[in-house]
Amino acid sequence: MMLRRRLPVFVLWLLLCLVLPGQARDWAKDPPFIDIRFAPLVAAIGDIHGAWPEFVASLKAVGMARPRPGPERALQWTGGTGLLILTGDYGDRGEYTREVYDAIIDLEAQAAQAGGRVIALLGNHEALLLNGTVEKWAKTLKPPKKQHYQNTIDSFTRAGLDFHEVISPKGRYGSWIRRRPLFAIVNGWLFIHGGVRDPATTRSELAADFRDALDAEAWSGPFFMGEKDVLWFREWWNDDLLVQRNLKLLGVSGIVFGHTIGAMGQEGRINLKNGKLIGIDVGMCPVFGKSAGAGLVITATPKGRMTFEARYADHPPVELLTTTIAVPAATGLAPTGTTGSPVPRRPWRRP
Repeated sequence: MMLRRRLPVFVLWLLLCLVLPGQARDWAKDPPFIDIRFAPLVAAIGDIHGAWPEFVASLKAVGMARPRPGPERALQWTGGTGLLILTGDYGDRGEYTREVYDAIIDLEAQAAQAGGRVIALLGNHEALLLNGTVEKWAKTLKPPKKQHYQNTIDSFTRAGLDFHEVISPKGRYGSWIRRRPLFAIVNGWLFIHGGVRDPATTRSELAADFRDALDAEAWSGPFFMGEKDVLWFREWWNDDLLVQRNLKLLGVSGIVFGHTIGAMGQEGRINLKNGKLIGIDVGMCPVFGKSAGAGLVITATPKGRMTFEARYADHPPVELLTTTIAVPAATGLAPTGTTGSPVPRRPWRRP
């Protein structure tokens, strides 16, 4: 009789054990990074920061999407079988954070149906959204900066949504952000939000640290908020030795990144350094007012010729670089690092 009474409790415990792990990110389905050895058409757009008109203008400039007719803010995929990479920081500052998220999620589905693909990477402002900083700054910063973050909250609430619910692990936007890859390697080039690490690291180490931090929901921890980690680091491009070490350990020929307006050159422009580094944050958000929109277009031929061109919403295109595809061996690369399967787990170490 006692066994029968305890049985339902045991069954409930067993069901919880089976269900709860399923709420975590499926790393086989959503790997820490994406590796595509050859893509004939690639477009990349940097920090959007809730700037809807400029985001649309950027997509049109690179030929990947256009506005869909109708009163709603919606887009039509025009990239065919091309690849669109977005390097993070979709919200804050501008007025249309939710609309930008919705458009990207919709374009992911449209591109897949057309045989193309959208890869939306994680940025530091996604971490700020999930660790509560956006809400904190909306209350504590002085005007006008506090409004830059209140704009994010307002974009959800004016649609009748509960802000905390939708950014939670089960919420539409919170779950989507938690499934973002940290970086992509395409045609032998690294695409990432902020840049490289100091000290330099392998892609497997970087992916493992990312997985550990995300599984721990450590959005305020050193990985997501570290000043010299890949989401926040600035001025790393001035250290040639650090750049060379990262290129070697990561096994890439060059790096495309956002995060810093006018990095390595002129604000409002896509800048190239040493034929290996390309900064694509043009400051399109009206808060900055540096650009009406822009993006990078990369074309590659089957024979390996690769051309990089800056495309602008309000300026003629500029050819930046012509080179050949080279995919060097990545030092210390674990075999599982390139397949999309989970990289080896390591214990999360708090500072």
